[in-house]
Amino acid sequence: MHLTDEELRALVSRTRRTYDESAASYIRTTGTLDKFPGLDRELDRFFEALPGNLVLDVGCGAGRDTEYLIERGAVVVASDVSGEMLRHTRGRCAVFGAVQCDLVALPLAAGVFDGVWACASVLHLPSVTHLATFAEIHRVLAPGGVAGISLKAGTGEGWVHDDRMSSPRWFSLRSPDAVVEELVAAGFGSVRVSPSGRGTWFVVEAVKA
Repeated sequence: MHLTDEELRALVSRTRRTYDESAASYIRTTGTLDKFPGLDRELDRFFEALPGNLVLDVGCGAGRDTEYLIERGAVVVASDVSGEMLRHTRGRCAVFGAVQCDLVALPLAAGVFDGVWACASVLHLPSVTHLATFAEIHRVLAPGGVAGISLKAGTGEGWVHDDRMSSPRWFSLRSPDAVVEELVAAGFGSVRVSPSGRGTWFVVEAVKA
């Protein structure tokens, strides 16, 4: 699949509008950990692997994971493509900062964060952009920093409609092996894949060498 820069900007803009317009229903259906069995253990594993406590939550959504990491002792910068989601997260918990942006070009300095948590966010970008996205995550991590990225296993990608949102969202299904290859190509080491226990979702943990 090939995308021009203009087509990618249009896709990201459409995603932003969808989350802004459906913020209330999305927050209601995804805002608490009890709706996602096992996610607390994944967050615990990520937090315990951190070399420090400064974390970037990329695609923070309703602020669910941001809040949990702060309660564990992390200092969290929340980031999301949706301004409505960021406003909710800032009102929900004491974030260190909030940045509205997309994953392809993070407006953040290099080598800053001890961890980047990207839960169900990368998959809303076309798969052809994932390597560049992983490289951006690698760039903003400090040496020894940890990335935790959740994706959905499978093949194919496109716009998908579900009950949580009023408009369809882009989903890119990925082979875990292909994701590992791209993370290694982006400069990561110690890459590990763990099934989530929630359908076909899986979590990839990687360390910036």
